[in-house]
Amino acid sequence: MKTELNITLISPGCTITGDMIVDHGVSCFGLLDGGIVSTQGLLHVGSGGLVKGTAQGEHVRIDGRVDGNVHARGSLEINGQVTGDILYCGTIRLGPNAALNGALKRVPRMLTIEAEPISLAGEQMPEVSAPAQGQQVETPSATERPESNVTEFARVKA
Repeated sequence: MKTELNITLISPGCTITGDMIVDHGVSCFGLLDGGIVSTQGLLHVGSGGLVKGTAQGEHVRIDGRVDGNVHARGSLEINGQVTGDILYCGTIRLGPNAALNGALKRVPRMLTIEAEPISLAGEQMPEVSAPAQGQQVETPSATERPESNVTEFARVKA
């Protein structure tokens, strides 16, 4: 069986403006001016990396800086700086250089996911028009779904 390592790398000196959602691991050593969600794998904010927004992931490691809330569903390791609330449900480890400015809350797994979806700046929803008179429209059944490797999360209001 072949094992593939999927990871997105934000290199030092690189700046990304906007929110990112990935279905695999991500390492950020640059500037991300927006939120980031990693549905699987490791979300790593490396030394020198800066996330200006919410950081959500299965396994989260902060060696750089996050100016926003952090949500970890599995493990959380902080050896950097977090300015914002931290919600976690698995294990947490604070390193000797950890600096926290916010509330630290252990919550049930389903509450580590933000209640409101991240808004994508500048993105508009496409307009949907009604079918012409007499035109038939096929509606996919609940069992017919396109394949996706992105994990779906149920949104929970806190």
